[in-house]
Amino acid sequence: MWFHLLGLAHIVIPLALASIARPAPGTLQSRAGDKPGLPHDQRTTPHCSFWLDYNGSQTCAAICDVYGCSVDAFLRWNPSVGSGCTNLLAGKSYCVEAMEEPTVTSKVPSDPSNVGNPHPESPAVPIVETTTTTEPPNGIKTPSPLQPGVVGNCDKFAWVNGGDTCKSIAVKYNIPLREFLLWNSQEGEACSGLWAGTYACVSVIGYTPTPVVNAPVVGAPGNGIQTPTPTQPGMVSNCNRFRYVKPDENCIDIASNAGISFDDLARWNPSIGAACEGLWAKAYVCVGVLPAFRLKTRYHADCTGEVKNDIAVADGICINTACSVASLEIAAEGYCPEGQVQISYWEQAECSGKWFGYGYANKGQCRTAWSEGWKFKSLHFRCAKKEEDCVSQQTCQFEPEPANSLC
Repeated sequence: MWFHLLGLAHIVIPLALASIARPAPGTLQSRAGDKPGLPHDQRTTPHCSFWLDYNGSQTCAAICDVYGCSVDAFLRWNPSVGSGCTNLLAGKSYCVEAMEEPTVTSKVPSDPSNVGNPHPESPAVPIVETTTTTEPPNGIKTPSPLQPGVVGNCDKFAWVNGGDTCKSIAVKYNIPLREFLLWNSQEGEACSGLWAGTYACVSVIGYTPTPVVNAPVVGAPGNGIQTPTPTQPGMVSNCNRFRYVKPDENCIDIASNAGISFDDLARWNPSIGAACEGLWAKAYVCVGVLPAFRLKTRYHADCTGEVKNDIAVADGICINTACSVASLEIAAEGYCPEGQVQISYWEQAECSGKWFGYGYANKGQCRTAWSEGWKFKSLHFRCAKKEEDCVSQQTCQFEPEPANSLC
């Protein structure tokens, strides 16, 4: 009889000496062979040659200490565990050794915000167009070696180079990341199972990519901005800076080159999605917006004196007045329609305490503040229709004017 020595391939010893080869005493149990003894995740590597029947007593690092594998390899073989080893479940079997595994392109990502972001120097991925010159059941000529978990109805393949990621491949072939992960199920949601030196699926029978079409001009009437086409679907209407998306670019590249954050890019182009999976190549994205309006707050009631604030209002903003604002010098620029510059008065700083209601103004005017600044300590500005506010809709009630100054 023979015993498998701590997961090291091809080393066997007589059963009489097996006591020196077993893991340290504890509740963790293992079994040799190519089949797990407990339920396991279907994304586990198909190359597994030694399994652990897990009962919840060890961490990923402890398991690897016993079975002689690296934590990176363990997470790659068992993508369901998650990049932080947060989903290691008792009553499941996990792979602790894999034989004849293809070269792996990258480690499990440690930063969820970077999952799927292509390496900036990733080489081009050659496409392998299939033909029907062979006689497989589905009529598709399939190259090899294949990425584990490729669906059976794949009809187009891409070679995976070292440094490639799921996102970089998906972007290059203009397919949504979620589709790529569906067609190559071994990768997992974190793209931790992508292997270099294999072919991945980039299309399936019957799949039709979303075409790039000429979109209508989305600039709001009267904003004075000429909008190029085609544009990213769902782009905000007050965009005044645009950038053309090349087929090999991703959201991080675009935001960095434009000098904006990814959050800005996603807010102005909401259809790109939280993981940039909806970005269209060969279209324009928004990388800058017009303010709804601009204004300066002034010390005197006639828009003279010291400027306390000089702000551009986009989505709404609260400012503290410190009893130093008696008027508002509202600029003519901005896309906010006439009469929709909304001013909200608050008792305390940071738009807190009692609320004293709304006022409305036009662009291009000097507006004397309510009480000339003596009975409020902060203001909130936004572009809004008076008939749609909560007072007009009779769903809220503001506080009465205080008898005395707050300053």
